[in-house]
Amino acid sequence: MKRKEMPSDKMLQPSPGTGAAEEDLGSDHQNVILLTAGVLLAILLRYLLLPFESGDYIVHFGKWYDFIVENGNFSALKYDFANYNIPLLYLMTTCSVLFPESSKILILKGISIVFDFALAFFVYKCVSFKCDRRKATLAALAALLTPTVVLNGAMWGQWDSIYTTFLVACIYFLLIRRQAAAFVAFGLAFSFKLQAVFLAPFFLWLSVKKKVRIRYFLLALLCWFALLLPAWLIGRPFGELLSVYINQSFVYSSLSESAPNLYQWISDDYYSFYPAGIALAVGVVSVLTVVAYKSQMKITTDRLIFLAFLSVLLTPYVLPKMHDRYFFPADVIAIIFAFYWPRYWYAPIVVGLTSLVTYVRFLAGGAIILPLSWLAVVLLIFIGVLGRQFFRIFWKRRIMDGAEVGSRSG
Repeated sequence: MKRKEMPSDKMLQPSPGTGAAEEDLGSDHQNVILLTAGVLLAILLRYLLLPFESGDYIVHFGKWYDFIVENGNFSALKYDFANYNIPLLYLMTTCSVLFPESSKILILKGISIVFDFALAFFVYKCVSFKCDRRKATLAALAALLTPTVVLNGAMWGQWDSIYTTFLVACIYFLLIRRQAAAFVAFGLAFSFKLQAVFLAPFFLWLSVKKKVRIRYFLLALLCWFALLLPAWLIGRPFGELLSVYINQSFVYSSLSESAPNLYQWISDDYYSFYPAGIALAVGVVSVLTVVAYKSQMKITTDRLIFLAFLSVLLTPYVLPKMHDRYFFPADVIAIIFAFYWPRYWYAPIVVGLTSLVTYVRFLAGGAIILPLSWLAVVLLIFIGVLGRQFFRIFWKRRIMDGAEVGSRSG
């Protein structure tokens, strides 16, 4: 008996580059106009936000930059003066040397803004693998103009676009089957921010489906290790370099730092039980991993994007001690996901607006638009929708296969 594909899987077949060849000169001209207008708008928005000084900039980032300049630029890197990992400090220091006359706020925010555009480029590349240039351009501009992307660097002065750029690059390299490049990109992401591990379940799911080779994980570790060496050669104790992420975990003592996740419903009186939260997260991912492992379904490009998005959305939702900015990768990858899975066109709106409300809460000095517990409910419902689709992909087919075997034996 010939095995039939589920109707819901028809849209899951890879179709790289199918649209680009069909475009005529007129549409290409319109695409250039659209891209130019979008880029100019993105630059204007960031320019208007540059003068804003967030609490993080005043208390931390500006002082880090001053310390670098006052202590001999690269010589300053031998001291423990910042709780972010060393690659970001390399960028700060390099800019302080190359642009000594520029204002520090322009330099610090400029780093993030440059990566905003790099991030948009890789969003374009991911979407162009499936869609035509017009849709890929729209996706890139959506990434550039997404409120949280604009606010994160140009207003808040944070650098979440850096590690997210490398995460999206990692996904793109997996799409084109360049595993070594993908894991180097992941290693770079992890070197800048520990939150790169939000993509770890994605790699686990791919590994049990034999879509990635375990040995390539060594490339990511080697990349992270190599980026520590310059600071060590300058004079920073290697033990300090290795413990940056460990020390970060002890800075805050709340189950949720304004993140709209599961821990909005658990009092900080139970903070000592946060290891149980980590165990819960591991348990949830493990269940999904077992389901994926037992399924005979193949990982198509559409499913790869689905798993990447689920990974970066689910992980910060079920982990304790998450911050409001930690859904930033989900904000961006939701855009790619919507182009691969048009039935979920609303994904960037749901995730992006949820994150935006938490940003406003911080940037506007505690202004409450909606309670965080309500936002957590919104994300929980949406994660439930994605979870249902996960089981439709991996579990339902297994049930059908079993029924088919039974009918044969009968």
